[in-house]
Amino acid sequence: MGAGTGNNLVMTRAGSPETGAPAPQDERTARDGQGVSRRRVLTSTLTAAALAAASTYTASDAVARRPRKHSPTYRVSPRPELQTTRRDSRVVWRGHPAERLACLTFDDGPDPRWTPMVLDLLARHDARATFFALGSHVVAHPDVARATVAAGHEIASHGWDHKDMTILEPEPLLDDVRRTHEAIVEHTGATPRLVRPPWGRIDSPGLWAASEHGYDVALWSHHLPTDGAAAKVDRDIETASPGMIVLCHDGRGTPAEPLFVEVERLVATLTADGYRFVPVSEMLAAPEAH
Repeated sequence: MGAGTGNNLVMTRAGSPETGAPAPQDERTARDGQGVSRRRVLTSTLTAAALAAASTYTASDAVARRPRKHSPTYRVSPRPELQTTRRDSRVVWRGHPAERLACLTFDDGPDPRWTPMVLDLLARHDARATFFALGSHVVAHPDVARATVAAGHEIASHGWDHKDMTILEPEPLLDDVRRTHEAIVEHTGATPRLVRPPWGRIDSPGLWAASEHGYDVALWSHHLPTDGAAAKVDRDIETASPGMIVLCHDGRGTPAEPLFVEVERLVATLTADGYRFVPVSEMLAAPEAH
């Protein structure tokens, strides 16, 4: 059939009729392109939505849904439901006496090497202190514990063997405090009225165990460590005030002779300034300043 005959259609260079109608192949290509575009739009939309949801979860829900190590009631103390008498335990960092009273305290004894050295230096200045004793050390060195009480010092509880009281369950914790109390009474004849938790760490079961024995909890306002003792004594003298409670040690790995040289300097300096060193219980019982 020659050109210009039949349906008189003339094919363009692209293979489409001159009328502009698309060829079948072009229709498929167009439809495919539109499908790809729609899929891309849908994928982008879903991706954006997923990222937004993830961002929202991260910002708000992650903390709320993070697994807890312990339940909210972990470390809640037992309740004295069947008791009808008062149950309480003060936590004391310092006092506020009307007199110029100060307290030296020594943890982790009694120790046959260090405690007698402390007793001697205190005697030289007519100073009295509180010794927070470990029950196991009282049993091991009863003569040192008795000498402490005989010299007019207060002996109090530091637990049995320096366990962290915040990790003991209530009953073992109560047993720890009870054993220490009984050891002190048996070997010294003195009845403790205070407890100091190792490292100063205590929570509600510890307070419950303290209240079972009628104890107050004595912490501290000042610290005199072995390392840097000279500078620390300078600071303690500078910040001294009536009712201060100073933490020292006379047992375990902390003591050293240079420490006790500085303890004596602290006692001598504050005594010359009109302070009197007394046990913590005596200071807390003294009339308060107004």
